[in-house]
Amino acid sequence: MRAILKYSNRRLYDTHQCRIITLLELSELVLAGEDLHIELKGTGEDISAVTMIHAILEYVKRNPDDEVRAELAERVLLALRGSLDCDGEATCDTTEVEKTRVGAI
Repeated sequence: MRAILKYSNRRLYDTHQCRIITLLELSELVLAGEDLHIELKGTGEDISAVTMIHAILEYVKRNPDDEVRAELAERVLLALRGSLDCDGEATCDTTEVEKTRVGAI
């Protein structure tokens, strides 16, 4: 698992490459399927999901191809489905999340 540290000045430090990376570079790692763990430097708080979604949104903003946007929206939805709080149920109703599918991203 690749560790990324986020500093208070919003910089991202890739411990694997031993250098600061941009949000766009992080999005490329996410899209490549790299197994990432992102935490706040100092507190150790796990901010992986929020930061990866932010990185994907940055990628979408810079690459407005509709086909790419649809694929990324699907990936975000799948990730959200896996992390939704379902009160212990095996399945969740994600109707509201699906309504925002491509348009919101």
